[in-house]
Amino acid sequence: MTGFKRHTILMLALLVCCAALTASAESLVVVTYNIRHGRGMDDIVDLERIAEVIRQLEPDIVCLQEVDRDLPRTNHVDMPEVLAEKLGMVATFEPNYQFSGGDYGNATLTALPITATRNVALPNPTNAEPRGCLIVTVEWGGKTVDVMNTHLGLNGQERLAQAEAIVRELGDNPIILAGDINENATAPGMQRLLARLQDTIEKQTDDTRGTVPVDAPTRRIDYILVCDAFETLSATIIHNEATRIASDHLPYKAVLRLRGEDGSE
Repeated sequence: MTGFKRHTILMLALLVCCAALTASAESLVVVTYNIRHGRGMDDIVDLERIAEVIRQLEPDIVCLQEVDRDLPRTNHVDMPEVLAEKLGMVATFEPNYQFSGGDYGNATLTALPITATRNVALPNPTNAEPRGCLIVTVEWGGKTVDVMNTHLGLNGQERLAQAEAIVRELGDNPIILAGDINENATAPGMQRLLARLQDTIEKQTDDTRGTVPVDAPTRRIDYILVCDAFETLSATIIHNEATRIASDHLPYKAVLRLRGEDGSE
């Protein structure tokens, strides 16, 4: 091979690498997934199965709900730590409910730089299961982004109060809110959130019909919402042989991009 050809091939390879890095930097892949403490529809707790479902989606940020740490029902496993290790990410976990000597809550996993974390205890007007909103601030695309991960209650009054509390936490940073909201988009709690944030799924299709039940999904109660700093490139609910077994919710993936400073896409 001549020196000219070798130089040309090297330059082409560098251009391909640069293009790939630029594309990666422009898009942010976010996944939300209620994992039911790793217990699948076959009643088996299998974190490797959960990790493989997530791994296939190649996310930058993963928001998980119903995560156990040191609970007897899941053999005292530290689920955030185990999943972080399996996925090559860092886990931020905050318990909202403590029982049987262990913790239960939300976990956010990412390999992006984390600059701050906090957990907001949400209102509990009906004295039901305690709920929270985990806020993890990351650096991405030259911006500081607040990733809010939550799991709202089972009662409509409860969810509306919790949605109001989340809205009060919205700050000046670009916002991603992901999680199990436990109601459809027309319900009062969701309407309160949608008054400030945008749904990443604009139109229902075969790929976005629902996140539950996993065998025949007809209801979407899991969401990824964003502020207007983001454009949604794609949004898909993952319904396949693996996800129909791994949990009682389907995972939901959104690919996002920051809009230009002038609001252009």
